[in-house]
Amino acid sequence: MDAHRAGSEERRALHLAPAESGDLGRYIDLLEEVAYWLETQGIQQWPTGCFRRSADYYAESIKLGEVQLAFLGDELVGTLRVVLRDPIVWPEVVEDDAVYVHNLAVGRYWTGYRFGRRMLEWAEDRTASLGRTYLRLDCFADNEFLQRYYEQRGFTQRGEVEARYPHPIGTLHLQRYEKRVQVR
Repeated sequence: MDAHRAGSEERRALHLAPAESGDLGRYIDLLEEVAYWLETQGIQQWPTGCFRRSADYYAESIKLGEVQLAFLGDELVGTLRVVLRDPIVWPEVVEDDAVYVHNLAVGRYWTGYRFGRRMLEWAEDRTASLGRTYLRLDCFADNEFLQRYYEQRGFTQRGEVEARYPHPIGTLHLQRYEKRVQVR
């Protein structure tokens, strides 16, 4: 991408919208693209193929309105899932005052434009608008890349957990993060 286009793309408004059932294919494709890149960089987070194998799970997540797609114009540039409970990763939480982010991803072509940061800011705003106090997320416990990224965004470590997901995912060793947001 040339410098002129890069500057104009960066200034354009990032728009988030709930995914619809017809978006499943491109949602999975984007996640698989990022999973492949992470794998080629030696970053353990998402094994290639894990999203395709779990397509039914993500179709249900879309149906529940959890998946948000980030666009520049008509171009899909990123995604995240937003849920109001996460008993697998946060099993000790009984009274919940948080919003949980999963599957935060930016297409490789669009890295360097702070879209990940902007999607997290959107999630913070969403958390506040729901009257919730905390935004929570997680990553693999040995993923130093994402740990640094989240800590640079103001998230605080909240311990590791052995998260037991149903087949085909299985048990994952995760580091949990939390950020207090200003409730409106």
